[in-house]
Amino acid sequence: MKCQIILKPFWGEGNIDYVEVEYRFDILARGAGEELCKITLSAYTVPGCEAEEFRVWDECGEAVITTTVSEPYPYQYRHFQSERALFGAVAIRYLVHPRPLREGDRCAPYMDFRCEEGGGTSAGSAFLADFGAMEGETTLSWDLGHMPEGSRGICAFGEGEVTLQAGPGLFRDCYYCMGAVKSITEGDFGVYWIAEPTFDMESIAMYTRKLYGGMRAFFRDSESVYRIFVRKDPYTHSGGSAMVRSYMFGWNETEPVSLENKKNILAHEMVHNWPHLSDSEGESTAWYSEGTAEFYSMLIPLRMQLITPEEAREAIQGMTDSYYTNPTRHLSDQEAAAVCWQDWRAQTLPYGRGLLFLANTDVKIRKATGGEHSIDDVVLDILEKRRNGIEQGNMEFLETVRDIAGIDVTEDWETMSRGRHFAPLDGGFDGYFHVVPKEMTEKDTGKTVVSYQWELDR
Repeated sequence: MKCQIILKPFWGEGNIDYVEVEYRFDILARGAGEELCKITLSAYTVPGCEAEEFRVWDECGEAVITTTVSEPYPYQYRHFQSERALFGAVAIRYLVHPRPLREGDRCAPYMDFRCEEGGGTSAGSAFLADFGAMEGETTLSWDLGHMPEGSRGICAFGEGEVTLQAGPGLFRDCYYCMGAVKSITEGDFGVYWIAEPTFDMESIAMYTRKLYGGMRAFFRDSESVYRIFVRKDPYTHSGGSAMVRSYMFGWNETEPVSLENKKNILAHEMVHNWPHLSDSEGESTAWYSEGTAEFYSMLIPLRMQLITPEEAREAIQGMTDSYYTNPTRHLSDQEAAAVCWQDWRAQTLPYGRGLLFLANTDVKIRKATGGEHSIDDVVLDILEKRRNGIEQGNMEFLETVRDIAGIDVTEDWETMSRGRHFAPLDGGFDGYFHVVPKEMTEKDTGKTVVSYQWELDR
């Protein structure tokens, strides 16, 4: 299968009015009434794009399309079906408009297509169709003939025309930028923005380029592609989100931005390129993806001497206090996953509990193996298996710990995942710290609770 994706943005009154999206498949077969594709209308409470003027042609001409809507939490999709069978070469075309943002609207996570003066940024999943799992070759190109002179089109995989040995789905999973785009680039690494920033973009670019090199080496990644996209938020809310080989962070004129206050989130979102477990029915693995992102967002910069031990301690302390004073911390992983986009307090639970559980497991592995092994070996073993197409979930994590260290941390994992109290161990984070219990006030309730103070040992 070969697929072409052509993006054609149209300039309106001072900004992008809409984008025409076209797919051309050299061969595609769908039965009558079978789903052709779906478009994300909403993800994590953030609106995607409605596909307007959706039309489909195959070798027999234009097909009649019907649609349905589904709402599997936390998504909403529009599904497209052809009334007759489709076969041979197939073309699909539709239009998408950028999201109109009003004061009070939630800006993050950055799963939307949004404009600012001079152009727009978007998650691919906001405007590109989902055709399900497909293999083949896909080329993405831009037609900028209806944009101002000098306009650019960039996705995480490159600027202008890009070809991947993959189905079209991979292009849904990264970020985009179009219009009067400015950049700092070096090879396959780049930082891209539209609105003139009020902060030093060059220092952020230099830091993240160096950090990415260290993370690539640690996670044994041969790919050099990584791009950061920056958007200006019109109001007081900003954030950051990661997709494949890309990251987007926002800024606004009411909150100062500096490298120092972006170090942690830049590192956290970068880690998301690598460690993952697969969810299974009745089990969530967010503790692992978010916990490893927190864990290595501090440890790798610390090992690279990009941050000081005290900076790492402050970041770990903030996460620790946030977790133990969170009134939703007694929710299980599954209970938290079910409400996290309605109760924002539950959304942070996997970050804190995953971080602390991984730090404890690291201490136990080092002790059991006389320092010969660590949690690094577990994470890298799981990552290698996933690269080889071997599914890894919670049970596989526990098995890998047993295989590498000869210890069983199932009881610890169950305590963590069920929302029961557990304490961090001395010697965590490469042996830099010990912990001391302390009293704090629980958020929202005012109750006195126990947290833990991290103190430097070296």
